[in-house]
Amino acid sequence: MGFSACCFCGQNNGDLDFTDGVYLWPQGLARYILKHGIRLPEEFVEHVRRREEMRGDLTVDNSWWQRAALPGGTSRAR
Repeated sequence: MGFSACCFCGQNNGDLDFTDGVYLWPQGLARYILKHGIRLPEEFVEHVRRREEMRGDLTVDNSWWQRAALPGGTSRAR
């Protein structure tokens, strides 16, 4: 619904929400942590740590992007 303002200083805090399927957080969450020293709930921090540990086993499949390329080397993705 548009950009949100930081609750502490009023600066633009983004207009997106992110999720990992369990938690939902605003685009500006990092700003609250880095600029205003906000601490996140330990349950959330532990969840993020567990997810980060699992990332080491992930691989990226770029084949879709390669198939989506148009003749002449351009891509359909924008």
